[in-house]
Amino acid sequence: MLNRPQIKADARLLIRTAAVSPLMMSAIVLLIVFLLDRVSDLAEYGSLFYSYTYNAAYLDALLAGNVSALPDALPALVGDSPEIPSFFSVLVSLFTTILYGGYYAYCLGIHRGVRMPYSTLLDGLSVSGKLIWCSIQMTVKIILWSLLFLFPGIIATYRYRFAYYNILSDPTMTASDAIRLSCRQTMGMKGELFLLDLSFLGWLMLPAILSAFLGLIGLYPVVVASFLLDIWLTPYTTLCDVAYFEEARRRLAPPPPPVWNNTNY
Repeated sequence: MLNRPQIKADARLLIRTAAVSPLMMSAIVLLIVFLLDRVSDLAEYGSLFYSYTYNAAYLDALLAGNVSALPDALPALVGDSPEIPSFFSVLVSLFTTILYGGYYAYCLGIHRGVRMPYSTLLDGLSVSGKLIWCSIQMTVKIILWSLLFLFPGIIATYRYRFAYYNILSDPTMTASDAIRLSCRQTMGMKGELFLLDLSFLGWLMLPAILSAFLGLIGLYPVVVASFLLDIWLTPYTTLCDVAYFEEARRRLAPPPPPVWNNTNY
């Protein structure tokens, strides 16, 4: 079993000591994604903070125990031509996949002791087609597995966990090969990955806890607090994930050739 506490300690050390700050890199990525999401909300629903206001209204109705009001918490904000905003939302999703590809390449690099400049965020462009096709395949497969029951869908998510890392580590690899290799890499490691995710549960629940006090502290403070938390949590979880990926690669590496001793002959 991997030494999870040590892996998390190493990730925290990297966050503090990397030449190009993971916190700054995360802030750039999250800010771009945040702005794109706001534009997407505005184009599709007519409100910059539609996602947040909808979640707030839904949570208020849920906490009040007014189940009948839950459907009414969804305001009718869809425009007259939903095809255009929907197409824009797809473009935003595709760009986000490519952007995170560059971010994962950055995390892979600093974990291997390489100095990764801010321009690394553009590295996903060189394999953008493979990242997008990989994302589509994984999404379809996870949905199909989830149609059986929820549990197979969760297992599938863990099986494909290292697919992006495989493409970024070997750009000649196809998306299908990256997924198949991830299935082999995660064999016998899914339980360890689950425990890793479970160890971050408190951090991941913190935004939900803040949202529970939405009526007390207001919408925008929760948005800011969640954003600041993600700046720390994103590199922390990703660097831990990369450590598990590197261990999976090591486990599948072919054994070294035997060293023959001529004196035995």
